[in-house]
Amino acid sequence: MRRMTNGIAVVLLLVTTGPASAIDHKNLDEGRPLRLDDAYAISTGEIAVEAGAGFRLIRHGADQGVFPVEVLYGAVPNFQIGVGTTLFTNPHEVDDRPKSGDLHLSALYNLNQETLTLPAFGIKLGLGVPTGIDARGWVVEVKGIVTKSIERVSLHLNAGYEFITNTRDEERDGRYELALGFSYPLGAPQFTRATLVGDVFAEQAGHRGESTTVGTEVGVRFQLTPRLVWDIGVGTEFAGPASRSPFFATTGLSFGF
Repeated sequence: MRRMTNGIAVVLLLVTTGPASAIDHKNLDEGRPLRLDDAYAISTGEIAVEAGAGFRLIRHGADQGVFPVEVLYGAVPNFQIGVGTTLFTNPHEVDDRPKSGDLHLSALYNLNQETLTLPAFGIKLGLGVPTGIDARGWVVEVKGIVTKSIERVSLHLNAGYEFITNTRDEERDGRYELALGFSYPLGAPQFTRATLVGDVFAEQAGHRGESTTVGTEVGVRFQLTPRLVWDIGVGTEFAGPASRSPFFATTGLSFGF
């Protein structure tokens, strides 16, 4: 925990002293604060550092503290790459993937801009590297992303599938993830610094014979400064296996420079 606190302090120092660059609270990134992505990459040449802290109450099992961190980079127009990891409390009791400390690499490409009739489409590839505690096997994820605006409301559909290697007999070697959500600027057009986000989601269980996890979550992204966005979100998994979470929450900061 002390190392993570020191790392966040260094990031704050870099953001405070670095050159001015804006980060947009209306852009959605997975985990900040919900699982939704939108179809757009960050601006070319922009670097964003995203760090958070949260907890999950577990219906049957030990409760978890969750500490994600990720760095995104706009490599070329409409294309971003990212690298990150997530740390958990009680890491030896994490039964699902990712494990605490697993490295995650990602790449997001925006296929087209939204028009009056056509939504924006994006594709995201992810690679989970087994670098964490009790880790084994690699995870490859392919996700399609659709974003469409109706007046001030933006609708978002994320549909992904994970391919998992080195599984045990009771584990699946692949599983799907779906999320359907929205984002809405609170107080617009007079007030434009806050965005309300929400979704419903379904995730196939990692073990055979277990039911699909279904839940909902809601959150807010708030523009503190042109380079700093604060987020907070809460949610619940109301159907699924015994290990599902009846309540979880997260908060974090995104820094652009």
